[in-house]
Amino acid sequence: MSNYNLVRLIRRCIRQMKAEYGHPITLYQLGNAETDYETGVKSRTHTSVYIKRAVVLPSVLTREIYQSISVISANKRVVQGGSFDPAVRRFIIDRTDVPSTYTVKNDDWIVYAGARYDIKKVEEYEYETAWLVYAHRIEGAPVHEDLYIKQSDLTDGYMMTLTQNVTGVIA
Repeated sequence: MSNYNLVRLIRRCIRQMKAEYGHPITLYQLGNAETDYETGVKSRTHTSVYIKRAVVLPSVLTREIYQSISVISANKRVVQGGSFDPAVRRFIIDRTDVPSTYTVKNDDWIVYAGARYDIKKVEEYEYETAWLVYAHRIEGAPVHEDLYIKQSDLTDGYMMTLTQNVTGVIA
């Protein structure tokens, strides 16, 4: 049994955040991927949902350091490893902006401001009001953005299924 006043308060807070911090994003879900081994053509089908105003929170930069235990054990004087700064961005997606059958999964990705963000973690708000999505920016990854969706006058939550053919070399 849900508390109607609490659900209304959560939805009102999400609407206020969308008004203050809202930016357009496109949410993608991979449907099917096939490769023709004779021609080398890769065919992918994905579903995209254009959201006019999703809450985009600032990027969190933390330094990540990876070192192998075998390298540390073998030579205590020389420590090798790598460090990088992954940008983790949080998105709040209102459930009313997507079709009712849509669910956000870890295999999905988001395109925001011309950059691709792979989803790493999805948390669901109470009473199925919204999703809190943690996503990492992928540097240098092809975006494959559906630009024609933004130019048409579609309503929020309209799902578009698209098949892309990519020519590649099969080794």
